[in-house]
Amino acid sequence: GRISFRSAYDVFSGQPYLATGKRFIIEDLGIHSLDIARFLLGDVSTITTRTARINPEIAGEDVATMLMDHESGATSVVDCSYATKLATEPFPQTLVEIDGSGGTIRLEQDYRLTVTGRNGTAVSDVSPPLLPWASRPWHNIQESVVAIQKHWVDCLANGTEPATSGADNLRTLALVEAAYAGAASREPVQLDTLLR
Repeated sequence: GRISFRSAYDVFSGQPYLATGKRFIIEDLGIHSLDIARFLLGDVSTITTRTARINPEIAGEDVATMLMDHESGATSVVDCSYATKLATEPFPQTLVEIDGSGGTIRLEQDYRLTVTGRNGTAVSDVSPPLLPWASRPWHNIQESVVAIQKHWVDCLANGTEPATSGADNLRTLALVEAAYAGAASREPVQLDTLLR
C-alpha cells in the first residue's frame, strides 16, 4: 500500500507557527497518513524513515518517506511532502493505493476511486459532500470533522468505544515517535519495544 500527501501548498501563510517547530510534517500531517495506513493494513511492526528539509525558511522537516512492515504481513509506504510541485495542485487530498491478491484500489486526485479486479475495472467519484457552510478545497476536512463528531456522540449515547479511541490513537502517536527516532538514527525501529 501507499498513502501519499504531496503538495506545494503554502501551509505556512495561514499557520505561520508551523514553520517554527523542530518537528513539522510527520507530527502535523504524517500522523493522519500513518493512521490511515494502520486502519487499512493493521498495526506496524517496523518503520524506516527518511526526512528532509527543502524549505530553508522553516525549522522542521517538510518531506518524509516512511516504509513500514505491518503485523498483517503487508508493506506500506507513507510519503508526505510540502515540497512537491505538480501540474494540478492536489491540496488537501490524500491519495491511497492498495494492491492485494484480488486486485487494486486507487483513490486518485479529485476523489476518483478506481477498483480493478479479476472481473475488470470500476471507476467512481467518491467526492465528499459539500456541506452548506463548507468551501472547497477544505470540504473534505470539514466533512470529516462532522462525521467524527457524529460518531463520538453516537458512541457516547450507546456506551460504546469510538473507533478513534484514546488507546488506538496512542498507537498512532507511538508510530509518529518511532518515525522520528528512525529518521534520527537512520535505522529501522521496532514498534513492539515502544508499545510495552
